[in-house]
Amino acid sequence: MVKPNNVGDFWLGVVFTAAGSFILIQALGFRPMPGMPVGPGLFPSITGGAMALFGLVLALQGWFAKAGDDLSLVPEEGEVAAETAPVRADFWSRIPFIPGLLAAIVATILIMPHLGFLITGAVLTAFLVVLGGGGWKSAVIFSPIVTVAVYALFFYGLRVPLPHGLLG
Repeated sequence: MVKPNNVGDFWLGVVFTAAGSFILIQALGFRPMPGMPVGPGLFPSITGGAMALFGLVLALQGWFAKAGDDLSLVPEEGEVAAETAPVRADFWSRIPFIPGLLAAIVATILIMPHLGFLITGAVLTAFLVVLGGGGWKSAVIFSPIVTVAVYALFFYGLRVPLPHGLLG
């Protein structure tokens, strides 16, 4: 009997393909809203289609991987190449990240109606960059650019109303 060479990747890909296909089929069944070019099924369709596609890619990679291929994303101890960033693979080193992430999400939900999307989004993004191991300089440069891009996409492109807050 023929078996996949990387069983974990193969089955994970199969599960993602099945879940993505289910989401896509369900999203295609949503009725479009009259007079609206974008219906309620657009985002779920994109998400489900992407899940199915990338799940299929992962399943095929798991099936056709050669036995000697090193597919790990985390280098072994002592193998860190000069161009790779330090990876915190140890579970316990991620413990401060989890409560920090949850606190940032809760704070964003509570503060965004008062400060607005642009201010809260920039602060949240900067905090998450630093929390994830980035430097303050890159966080200060990166966060306003990403926040304005996301704001423009949702507010102007998709016409989703976002809270203005202090910038009213």
